[in-house]
Amino acid sequence: MIIIQIMRRIGQMVVVLFVLSTITFILMKLTPGDPLKQMLHLDVANVSSEQVAATKEKLGLNQPIIVQYGQWLREIVQLNFGTSYQTGESVSKELLYYTPPTVTIALCTMVTVLLISVPLGTIAARYYHTWIDQMIRTLTSVMVSVPSFFLGTILIYICAQRLAILPSSGISTPSGYILPVLSLSIGMSAYYVRLMRSNLLELYGSQEVQASRLRGMSESYIYWKDLFKPALLPIITIMGMSVGSLIGGTVVIENLFGIPGVGHFLVDSIRARDYPVIQGVVLLIGCCVIVANTVSDLLLLWLDPKRRLLQRKATKSTDRLDGGLL
Repeated sequence: MIIIQIMRRIGQMVVVLFVLSTITFILMKLTPGDPLKQMLHLDVANVSSEQVAATKEKLGLNQPIIVQYGQWLREIVQLNFGTSYQTGESVSKELLYYTPPTVTIALCTMVTVLLISVPLGTIAARYYHTWIDQMIRTLTSVMVSVPSFFLGTILIYICAQRLAILPSSGISTPSGYILPVLSLSIGMSAYYVRLMRSNLLELYGSQEVQASRLRGMSESYIYWKDLFKPALLPIITIMGMSVGSLIGGTVVIENLFGIPGVGHFLVDSIRARDYPVIQGVVLLIGCCVIVANTVSDLLLLWLDPKRRLLQRKATKSTDRLDGGLL
């Protein structure tokens, strides 16, 4: 069944990436600006019309749009994202260089969010309507109100300039990831603290919990068996869906902290109208979002036996329907 799910996700990925590539290509062509102006510095340099025409022919920009799209799509199928207008290097090669810092920040942020939100949400639900619950809810309200770039600026001032305990930019050492991860995870954690708290409060009155208490089960058993795992399932689902916005947040953070990641690379490419790079980055982000959703779905199937049973029944019903139609 898991293999079937993976195959379906791969099919969905192909369709989504095709639609995404088409939309991205069209938007790039409709965006104001000329990449030749950035490449040849036409504002300040004296460039002949013959040189402009030769460069346009070399890049294939003199072809009709439908031909350009067909050539680009053929290269994408071969896992070739083209050549950067700025550097003349392969886009695939440059993405391999810029992707690891972004992926590291995103993964560390997700782990940090779980480490913050699960304990705080559990404590808030355990001490419902007490001063502890009120304090945690007030704290989350403050956390969600502070933008990540503003929080990053504050952290740079306190930790890098005043205390000089962490670097303000770069990732030459692992400590360079601490401030960017904190800038992204603190605000993001507030949503998951509230979600974990509400899930646990809803489950406290469920029939499963009441039945376990009537059977004389300990509170620790009830928490891990009947509360923790069911409360964690919606968090896994939403976290898988929020990967796209998380990667979008790294664009600002990477530029703030001077990290050579995909976000920093994307901003420079947009300024230079480097279409192959922009299209390659958008497709890469799309792949990351689809893979994250697939992983979250597989985790849900693994953690939730009821979901596995329902999925198996749905698959059998579909097979029977297909067999009857044939």
